[in-house]
Amino acid sequence: MENLGEFIVNHWILVTAFVVLAWLVFSDSINRKLSGLQMLGPNQAVRLVNQHKGSFVDVRDKTEFDKEHIADSINLPLSELADKADQLKNKAQPVVIVCASGQRSRSAVKQLRRQGFEQVYVLSGGLHAWKEAKLPLFS
Repeated sequence: MENLGEFIVNHWILVTAFVVLAWLVFSDSINRKLSGLQMLGPNQAVRLVNQHKGSFVDVRDKTEFDKEHIADSINLPLSELADKADQLKNKAQPVVIVCASGQRSRSAVKQLRRQGFEQVYVLSGGLHAWKEAKLPLFS
């Protein structure tokens, strides 16, 4: 420990690379915890929706949704979500947000929380993870 300062000065490139790599590895999980995003795997999402009368909300565009989607999911494209969120009946029931890979879902969660929805989750990995879990899709 007494040579730590000397090591940092002599190997500043190594130390900088380590700090950057550590930030890249941990930043996503830190951001999720700070923002309060709750991620669910496909099987967890199915269990939550079935046991607590929740719903899947697909935020992809209508053309993407029409190609394939989760059974009984509601299509509310991200661009229309703020205006059409009232189509979701009960703000206390769980809502699982679905998109292609999980990226668009994050902003959808923020929008729904601002509108008073209490239990909003993200399908981790989106529809890609759903397919990998070999769960059924409708077209």
